[in-house]
Amino acid sequence: MIEKVYEFKKDAITKVVEKIVNTEHVQINHIILPKGEQMPKHYSNSYVHLIIIKGEMTLTLEDQEPHNYKEGTIVYVPFNVKMLIQNLNSDILEFFVVKAPHPKKLNAPEEAIKCE
Repeated sequence: MIEKVYEFKKDAITKVVEKIVNTEHVQINHIILPKGEQMPKHYSNSYVHLIIIKGEMTLTLEDQEPHNYKEGTIVYVPFNVKMLIQNLNSDILEFFVVKAPHPKKLNAPEEAIKCE
């Protein structure tokens, strides 16, 4: 079999953070956040694409005002940007995080990996 198949949780109602793909070239995470949940504030440790498949994401980058993005949206976040992802408006927020290249390839500085 040439292809590799990955599976992820579906229809969860609790917080889920799962690393689906972790190859030398790319990292893909699947995240589900119930209303009121958020990811820890952190710096992007690669070039990141957030693919929103359910609900509405509230995203704060650096010192900008928060912006809301609905399902069916892909948001690009450059390398080494301070970010906060929250679910303030939906019963469930579900999205994928695609990091390319893999963070190890960028030799990200320690502060780009730490969470607050």
